[in-house]
Amino acid sequence: MQATTLETLKELALDCARSAGELSLKRMKQPFTVEYKTSASDLVTAVDQEVEKHVIDAILRQFPEHGILGEESTFKGDPRQYETLWVIDPIDGTTNFVHQHINFAVSIAVYHKGEGLIGVVYDPSRDEMFHAVKGQGAFLNGQRLRLEKTVTLEEALLCTSVFWNKQAEQMGIDQIVKKLAGKVRGMRLLGSAALEMSYVAAGRLDGYVSLSLNAWDFGAGRILVEEAGGRVTSMDGKPLPFDQKSSVMACNPTFYEELQQYILRSEHEHDPV
Repeated sequence: MQATTLETLKELALDCARSAGELSLKRMKQPFTVEYKTSASDLVTAVDQEVEKHVIDAILRQFPEHGILGEESTFKGDPRQYETLWVIDPIDGTTNFVHQHINFAVSIAVYHKGEGLIGVVYDPSRDEMFHAVKGQGAFLNGQRLRLEKTVTLEEALLCTSVFWNKQAEQMGIDQIVKKLAGKVRGMRLLGSAALEMSYVAAGRLDGYVSLSLNAWDFGAGRILVEEAGGRVTSMDGKPLPFDQKSSVMACNPTFYEELQQYILRSEHEHDPV
């Protein structure tokens, strides 16, 4: 892809993220409806749907030939038919948006032929804009992010979403992570995968582990962590897909092997005899 096109895509992604974030803050101060998707803990609001439509309309005005994969599924085309695919989550952390009014973000990624080119995560409540372009690095409000600190497992501050995951309970992964919590320096739960992965890229967290995330949850965060110098794979070390669910392990590269070996060894110990 030409550099001029890449720059245009980056600017559009940044503009969409900022305007979507501003719209979400504006709507947050007004009455809005909240509905359940699959359960009382899986929420969607009218704001999610309005913000996603706002982003999709802005993308298609400039690039009508592009495809879009979004959480609220307001784009009706088959995402696999498009060379260039935008992977978007209008409000990642909807429960936080509803209850806390912080710890939510707009997540926008651009993939071309399956390769992650641009990742943008905007936290409107703190006015923090994370962005990355493949081969050009990761940035927070224009400041370069580089993971240069050496971290061991016992020094690491980790984040996870597995404690409320029913599949994790069935597989015993929640017990593995609880055991891991006693091994590391500390564990945090933010409730927004996009923000949590952005914090790994910024060095605020040393690692993030999740059993099952949708593509729009990690699409932008993956590019941010990689461009900051981190490692991002599935929990068993495979490359992440760009258009389907996967487990995720994103972390400072200096303890990636130690973290993965600990999880895999613990999984083996939990296997039924």
